[in-house]
Amino acid sequence: MTSSVEPAVTGAAAPRRASAAWDEMVTGQGRVRPAWQPLFAVLSEIGAAGIAARGERVRQQLEDDGITFNLYDPAEERRGRAAPARARPWVLDPLPLILAADEWAMIERGVVQRARLLDRVLADLYGPQRLLADRRYPPALVYGNPEFLRACRRRDAVPPGFFVQHYAADLARGPDGVWRVVGDRLQAPAGAAFAHHHRRVMARVMGEALRASRVRPLAGFFDGWTADLQARAASDRDNPCIAVLTPGPFNEAYVEHVSLARELGATLVEGSDLTARDGRIYLKTLGGLQQVDTILRRVDGAWCDPLELRADSGLGVVGLVDAARAGGVSVVNALGSGLVDAPALAAFLPRLAEHMLGEGLALPSIASWWCGERYACDAALERLESVALRSATAPGDRPVNGDELDAAARAAAIARVKADPGAYMAQERIVASLAPGQGTQGLQPQPVVLRVFATAVGGDYVVMPGGLARVPAGDDPLRVGLQQGGVNKDVWVVADDPTTTIVPARVAQPAIVIRRSLGELPSRSADDLFWLGRNVERLENGGRLLRAGLQRLVSGLAGARDIVEMATVMRVLARCGIVDLNLAAAPPDGPAVRHALIHAFAGGGLLDGALTAIERLAAASRDRFSVDMRRTLNHLLGELRGRLARFDGDPDRLLDLLDELVRLSAALAGLASENMTRGSGWRFLDLGRRIERGIYVARVVLGVGAIPTATWEAALRLALELCDSTITYRMRYLAALLDAPVLDLVVVDPSNPQSLGFQIAAIAGHLAALPIAPGAPDGRAASEAMRSLETIVTGLSAQARPMAPATLAGLRAALSAEERALMALSDSLTRAYFSHVPAARVVGAA
Repeated sequence: MTSSVEPAVTGAAAPRRASAAWDEMVTGQGRVRPAWQPLFAVLSEIGAAGIAARGERVRQQLEDDGITFNLYDPAEERRGRAAPARARPWVLDPLPLILAADEWAMIERGVVQRARLLDRVLADLYGPQRLLADRRYPPALVYGNPEFLRACRRRDAVPPGFFVQHYAADLARGPDGVWRVVGDRLQAPAGAAFAHHHRRVMARVMGEALRASRVRPLAGFFDGWTADLQARAASDRDNPCIAVLTPGPFNEAYVEHVSLARELGATLVEGSDLTARDGRIYLKTLGGLQQVDTILRRVDGAWCDPLELRADSGLGVVGLVDAARAGGVSVVNALGSGLVDAPALAAFLPRLAEHMLGEGLALPSIASWWCGERYACDAALERLESVALRSATAPGDRPVNGDELDAAARAAAIARVKADPGAYMAQERIVASLAPGQGTQGLQPQPVVLRVFATAVGGDYVVMPGGLARVPAGDDPLRVGLQQGGVNKDVWVVADDPTTTIVPARVAQPAIVIRRSLGELPSRSADDLFWLGRNVERLENGGRLLRAGLQRLVSGLAGARDIVEMATVMRVLARCGIVDLNLAAAPPDGPAVRHALIHAFAGGGLLDGALTAIERLAAASRDRFSVDMRRTLNHLLGELRGRLARFDGDPDRLLDLLDELVRLSAALAGLASENMTRGSGWRFLDLGRRIERGIYVARVVLGVGAIPTATWEAALRLALELCDSTITYRMRYLAALLDAPVLDLVVVDPSNPQSLGFQIAAIAGHLAALPIAPGAPDGRAASEAMRSLETIVTGLSAQARPMAPATLAGLRAALSAEERALMALSDSLTRAYFSHVPAARVVGAA
């Protein structure tokens, strides 16, 4: 593919010798640069051991905060499927990258200029397209780019800053000390929230160096970002609704999406949470539809609307393009802005800057050639050893370095380029600058690439006084994407005047009407919290059952009572789905039972599935939890997974693990009680726990009710143990175990948080407080079954003898009815509040 556009070659070749790399900390005369001297003094004071200790503190802090990066299948994610994601630890070096005030001013000026330029380029390419008509930019790089969204063409003029609300640029400093742009990021640039979190961690771990270096703060950047998002609101409401559109918890940067929503005071949503009505976008909540004014998208543009864009997308909102076109919602960055992420654009930016801004680029790009022009293609192939071949339009494609190719691969690469030259571009490879970092052998020089962020504020752009520095994979600046892995660094920008403190301007706040609404929780979030509660309770109940069985196995089944109790535990475990049903009839002291108990956490089992579900749902609900709740959950789940990984089949170690499991549930219950407002989120979390615990108590009493009457006392003792009510019973009665008081405490007592009656009363209170919804359950069946149980238990005589067979049969029937009612209640809640699907009805003759 060729073009009549004038051949574009930008930048200058840079030497590739490692010895030629620019040293960020030390000058050519071996002196520490002034901006680095405060940090160098601290490092000299704490020594190698102190640096290693600080690095461990950084790692532990990130682990406690749950800062991870997911590995996933992007193709599956974009189709909306639950692709399995593996959390990768986020690595932060305890040593920052430090930039002096004067060199930062140059970077700042260049980044603002590029943001303005790219905004104007997009306004033209999606508008009058004069750049194409005047042959200043090749049509092949527009119409041949899948990120050019034809549905987003505009006939009306747009104001400056319409397309580019926020922007990121990847920079590398060459051996000549000049910062060059490696790549422009407008699609959904990641890293700003990570950078802010880095600063919080470094303030704790390297606080003395941070203060001595007079580092500029980052908070004002996010205040300005929030103000601009509010100013772009499609409606004139005083308190507009801002939403951060995320692909979901399986996305690689979901943790950052949660943090970004918190920083900006926005609601984190997925495509399924939104709906289009009459040219506007609404958030589906428990209390109805809530209008969304501004969407900060973290989803690639082509996947945002399956109606007008990619039909195979499961991430977008049907009708979003039409709503944005009609002005019913503001989408930032504008749909289609990923067009200028194309690597080949770098070859044309210098002349475009002269044409559209009347000035040269303050920040040059690395030398680039678009192979669609014959002369540029020949120049690139002639110097293949010193360039990297890249896709001309896909910034995420992995570059191919010419000096890494053998003869056959080189010939094949040249053949591919010549067969379709317009699809390729070449970029000069440079040696990135070196900064000190913590390595396996102590401090060592590491190549760094800097990602800088800008946002629109007040009609122009403001640059974050910091950023995200990365040690690129394979020391190659062109392989700097977050998907490539690597080590991260905080970026410290030194204030130019030691006597001046830069205070961000106060953002004007509109008047807000006080409200205490319970219905603004998205249905998806309610679903996640409900099942988080159920799975946490399911894990605790399974842990209590396993612990009861293991304690008896470890102690030895010495008598008939022990064997009966062990058989009952296995019966309840089987009824709860934790062990195979056939084991309920197996010899309690046999090898099959022992193996089943010890390996109950094996992969694929119910308990392993519950733990995996808790990890997934806790991650999906991060935006609903306080910092303390997140850290506690991350710590306990990490400890539990660590113990499982180290488990070697020793029953004693398994008992320790089960104790840790029970503590996890207790910690979540305590944190939810003290840290969550009594809104719909807390109610659905607690509803899940109450329903699961009610089902568990019913199954326990049904299981122990099958014990022969000759060992009835063992049945009562086991019921108290499995329902964690032994101490309460002893404090109340100080006597032998009798039917009436035990069943009253375990089944009926509304003051015992472990009893079935307590769960039913709590469920009724939650149902009454939930927003009204079509088909919402009232819990009547569960309450009626509870009244039957109360009648049976109240009629028992307080005598030391087993109950009559007819009474026992009635008790079992009422417990079975309660179990069925609770499971049906869970289904009804799902239909009414989560899936919004009406209950099935039979039509016509049976």
